[in-house]
Amino acid sequence: MFNLSKQILQKFPKASVGCLVVRNIDNTKALDNTYQILWNQIEQSAREKNSKKENSEWVLAFQKVGLNPDNETPSHIALLKRVRERQEIPSINPLVNIYNAVSLKYLVPLGGHDLDKISGNITVGPNLNELKFIEMNSNNEIKVPEDEIVYADEKHILTRKWVWRQSNTSKTTEETKNIFIPIDNTGNKSDKEIKKIAIEIKSLISKFLGTKNPQFTFSIADSTKPSLDLDNLPELKRTASIKVKTYPIKKDSQIIKEITTRAVETIVPSAEMLEKMLNSGRRLNVYQGFDPTAPTLHIGHTAGMRKLKYFQQLGHRVIFLIGDFTARIGDPTDKSAARQKLTKEQVKKNLKLYQKQASRILDFKNKKNPVEIMYNSQWLDKMNFQDVIELASEFTVQQMIKRDMFQKRINEDRPIFIHEFMYPLMQGYDSVRMNIDVEVGGNDQVFNMICGRDLVLKHLNKEKVVLPNKLLTDSSGKKMSKTGGNMITLDDSPEDMYGKVMAFTDELICPAFEILTDVPIEKIEKMKTDMKNDKVNPMDLKKQLALEITTEHKGEAVAKKAQEYFEKVFQKQGETTSSDIPVTTVDQKKCSIIDLLTIHTHFTDSNSQAKRLIEQGAVTVDDKKISDKIAIISIPKDGLILRAGKKITKIQSIKQ
Repeated sequence: MFNLSKQILQKFPKASVGCLVVRNIDNTKALDNTYQILWNQIEQSAREKNSKKENSEWVLAFQKVGLNPDNETPSHIALLKRVRERQEIPSINPLVNIYNAVSLKYLVPLGGHDLDKISGNITVGPNLNELKFIEMNSNNEIKVPEDEIVYADEKHILTRKWVWRQSNTSKTTEETKNIFIPIDNTGNKSDKEIKKIAIEIKSLISKFLGTKNPQFTFSIADSTKPSLDLDNLPELKRTASIKVKTYPIKKDSQIIKEITTRAVETIVPSAEMLEKMLNSGRRLNVYQGFDPTAPTLHIGHTAGMRKLKYFQQLGHRVIFLIGDFTARIGDPTDKSAARQKLTKEQVKKNLKLYQKQASRILDFKNKKNPVEIMYNSQWLDKMNFQDVIELASEFTVQQMIKRDMFQKRINEDRPIFIHEFMYPLMQGYDSVRMNIDVEVGGNDQVFNMICGRDLVLKHLNKEKVVLPNKLLTDSSGKKMSKTGGNMITLDDSPEDMYGKVMAFTDELICPAFEILTDVPIEKIEKMKTDMKNDKVNPMDLKKQLALEITTEHKGEAVAKKAQEYFEKVFQKQGETTSSDIPVTTVDQKKCSIIDLLTIHTHFTDSNSQAKRLIEQGAVTVDDKKISDKIAIISIPKDGLILRAGKKITKIQSIKQ
């Protein structure tokens, strides 16, 4: 039996309790991503909800029964406060997740009591029998005053201070089979509204729990019928029209192999764990972050996007995270000095092309399973100073300064700024906010990604897999990146993109095929063997690579034109006398390579750009690569051919 005491009804004549009983449930087999789907639906609206009326109703109710709402907060108000303050709501088990989500949506106190743990009747009212309260997750018994409003059975207090804190006695666990869910109402909601909440709970349990034949019964206790027989409540027949999208997960062994082996630097904690997750049939949340620190993505970004594409093909949830907040701070990874901070306006301008460029690889418009775009300013912008301090308290200074880049700066007496320590924390917190199972990134991001793994384990109580990819490096061994200044951007013209790939050294051909294309690994292995045995001309493979990359990002037709242009200008026989090659005259017999590239030919706009081209191996004189940035070039009587990337000219001296 359930009893609504006369003491409650005397103080609140319109009070009622919706009594929902659910039997034959399975709280161990929840639909994949139950927690994520619920919170994606509820969390934002909870932050924006105007809850003054609902809050004041319960604040006044607590005051009326002698409780201090500043110290004893009704459960739904405490929950709402946590969401608004960007605190995490932990995933306890499917039923509890459902209570919390519905409690936030309708702003009512909700909880559940395991019926199989109840002793006799349940009453809400004063603790007249002087029962004791057992604290959650402990065996500590607390004496409770007899005038305190409680939920109680015949042996124990189930909930203290009306709807404040539940005991360990009847808590919902994964083993719970039969549950009593009271929907408390001080009088501000109608019976129709209370029933609507019960229907919502029924619908969510039916959708999310792996239960074939649950039984839902429901009635409302009020002044007209303060006692209800919980074993004989009428059936709750109506269901809410809640649409929950499910996704079929593929277990394609070839794609799984591509994910776990191709261009992979390492997998934390192990490849075996990732394979197990991919073969489990569970839909994973996978992401990579892209900080808009430049107005274009570059070719190195496509390695991670290719991994994301494979996850999308298997049916997993893929997030393309734009780090519009973290871009303003700057990732210190591999930096010898602090990165210059960007303004919001600079970041906004930079990210304009990102989705369009990424859409060459990722499908953002897929009707069944689109890649989602998110921005980390959605949560990082809203953190207050207390939130930042709490996040910072989860890591030590020792953890940070062990990083090679910081050690190098310490040895060189270069400054390390406090905000640089915060970057890995923010990137790690992104994983918590998005409930991530797998993070993809470059192998230079391992520390940042492992920070996220630690936070996910602590906040969400689950393992996150870190999947770092190999990075493509130029001939000097430096990674190709925005800040390195040696990148091939996705905004390059087809001719520039093709020509820059053709400037790769022979040693880069096979790694680039593996990292930047979908060419099967078996074919790449054959390329390696054929090159080693001189069965193939590296130039032919490089042209194939350049065509493959340019086609993916610019389209087949323009890529072929770029190839024709390259062949005409760069591979034409007798080009020293060809009319296709422009002539540049200088008034000296010797000249520095930097001056040739900047002052005389205007092939580059600055000395630093000229030096980067030399570092990339993209500068040749009479087909001999220039690697010395301070080289002095002697200009013979008949001139010489200078190339810089796709640009070419014949240098002649007017002084002989």
